Amino acid sequence: MVTLLLKKQLRNLLEQNDPDTAEFEANQLLQWATGLDRSALMLESEVGDKAAKQAIDAAHRRLKGEPLQYIIGQWEFYGLPFKVGEGVLIPRQETELLVEKAIERLPEKGVLIDLCSGSGCIPIAIAKTANTNLCYGVELSGEALGYFRENIALNGADTDVIPLQGDVLYPAEELLDELPAKCSVITANPPYLTAEEMANLQKEVRHEPESALFGGADGLDFYRVIFGVWKHKLERGGSFLAEVGDGQAETVRSLMENEGLECEVYSDLNKISRVVAGKYL
Repeated sequence: MVTLLLKKQLRNLLEQNDPDTAEFEANQLLQWATGLDRSALMLESEVGDKAAKQAIDAAHRRLKGEPLQYIIGQWEFYGLPFKVGEGVLIPRQETELLVEKAIERLPEKGVLIDLCSGSGCIPIAIAKTANTNLCYGVELSGEALGYFRENIALNGADTDVIPLQGDVLYPAEELLDELPAKCSVITANPPYLTAEEMANLQKEVRHEPESALFGGADGLDFYRVIFGVWKHKLERGGSFLAEVGDGQAETVRSLMENEGLECEVYSDLNKISRVVAGKYL
């Protein structure tokens, strides 16, 4: 079978899910199954039976709701590759704003602590982009931590990023002792979906770990705790940056300000208030 014919077959299948994304997803699955680059897909290249079957089987998995990112096993974030799969949150484009704003506030050779690190996309992207000393990432899930460690190796960040397992809401003394006494920036992308949002999740998102999504009835459980628990790790003049859900920014801002942080709110490309940043004066 040739690439253009296989791509048409994939697109026809995927249109049953979403006509708007079928072309993109067909290209992604075709590249993944064949190993061909985007330009080669435009030619009448021959595709072996094994690769063609793999691509078609993957399209059927998509029709059942399995995330495209899990099928491919890897996704790009901030221009870098990250391994993903069952048990870890898929990196989202809107989280790149958190990375950008953290880099802006991180001094040269500064130290960063990332909370709820998941795949490690935030500390790894920052370490590979900014002139940092070290980036630490704290993650509770053993499954997610496995992906975190793989992504450190994948991106050559072994000397720049240190993954640690721990509960950010109730950090053990052993965890706190492994971290620096003070750091320049703390980042967090905690679970922030509400009970209502969890009840109405898209079928793809239901494959992702609930522990990385659900933030309590109003989505704010983590924010009520982490600023008070972790602000003492910030050096004076340091910043605490948190990603938030749609409509949560002002409440999170108030929670930060109650802990003595001077706050700014930043909006993403969709004009949604997405990052709350507080400076520890």
